[in-house]
Amino acid sequence: MASPALDDRATEIRLYEPRDREAVRAVCRLTAYGGEGAGLIDPELFVDLMTRYFTDFADRCLWVAEREGRVAGYLAGCLDEGELHRVQVRRVIPAALARAVWRGLLLRRELWRFLFGLPGFVVAGGLRVSPGEDGYPGHLHVNLLREARGRSLGSRLVEGFLDEARSRSVPGVRAVVYESNRPARRFFERLGFHALGRRPAFRPRPRGEDREWKIVYGRELEG
Repeated sequence: MASPALDDRATEIRLYEPRDREAVRAVCRLTAYGGEGAGLIDPELFVDLMTRYFTDFADRCLWVAEREGRVAGYLAGCLDEGELHRVQVRRVIPAALARAVWRGLLLRRELWRFLFGLPGFVVAGGLRVSPGEDGYPGHLHVNLLREARGRSLGSRLVEGFLDEARSRSVPGVRAVVYESNRPARRFFERLGFHALGRRPAFRPRPRGEDREWKIVYGRELEG
């Protein structure tokens, strides 16, 4: 039985509010790479790139799971990918990189080791989009603190986003998970998502490890 402190029935799923900003950033940092956030080259840069569009520029694209004033997770969803890319390129990425450089990013050996893998990532097809993704213009990602998982909160967040997508006549949505993350894959499959393609992941990894891959999942939305 779930403890009262994490009982999903007592957890509210609601739209993001500005007061949630730091909590969302903290969840993003703590759940990075499946909870292996210690491997981040620059945690603040990672969090800026992953959340700032949703917290600072988008409307009705971010939902949080809250209980007794504490944010235990969130869903960030995009319904207009063109707008997301424009804002990322013009507003988010330049400012995030400038702050990271000021913090000494260019002096970190891990950065250059990471960038050394960029050509291999491109050759492996990291920049290609699978033809099967064409009918799924929306996308989402869900992050829950470890103690909040397995309590239906993720399902409630996703279903809420899908309802919003349907109301805006989005024909389908995508979610991308690491191939090795079997719990996340089962989660999306239970919610009616199916695999659309496979692409290489571009992330820091220990020396000698094989390239990691991601699975792109999609779900069509009825009218």
